[in-house]
Amino acid sequence: MKHLLYIALILVFASSCKKKTSVVIQAQDYITGEGSSYAGQEYAVAESWTPFQETKSKIVATGFLDANGKASFNLKMKNNRKYVLGVSEPDNICYGGLVQHYLEHEKNNIVDFKYSFCSYLKINFNNVNCYDNNDLFKFYYEGRQIPGKEGLNGSLAKEATGCYAYLNPDFSDTPAGKYYYRWEITRNGTSTTVYDTITLVKDQYYIYNVDY
Repeated sequence: MKHLLYIALILVFASSCKKKTSVVIQAQDYITGEGSSYAGQEYAVAESWTPFQETKSKIVATGFLDANGKASFNLKMKNNRKYVLGVSEPDNICYGGLVQHYLEHEKNNIVDFKYSFCSYLKINFNNVNCYDNNDLFKFYYEGRQIPGKEGLNGSLAKEATGCYAYLNPDFSDTPAGKYYYRWEITRNGTSTTVYDTITLVKDQYYIYNVDY
């Protein structure tokens, strides 16, 4: 009996002396790289486990990001449990952010996440040089400027024939940044390709008129 008690005490002592895991959080704007928009936002870590087929959870760490959208803390993690980090989102974030992130046991967790501000975009189309009903117009979204992710994807966003005109009634929430477009016009047997770039900034309402 004494041996069993001795072993039990060793196990309890060992589990209580687990190393603390380091966690670093850093918010970064896609364009500028700075994280001040997340200044003062709250973060929390939830611990969950499943005894007898019923999942339970509790909050084991909370705090606030500093003026640079950063925070660091230590966390004791149990091997048989899961730990999920969440960060509250400020107003006018249109892309990215951090909904949830599972932390790894016994490793330094550096949690970088990126975000973009919202701008508001409306695109209108108008065939101002219409020849006949055989006019063909194709409008391509060629990509968005994100540091480290530049490139063209050439997805077809609009196709129209004839003397087409469309005034968009609504603005769409659109992440701020630089956008690349291409359109192709075929009229009277002749094809023309046009490339264009627009830059959207935080909180801007932008009407983009595509007159072709």
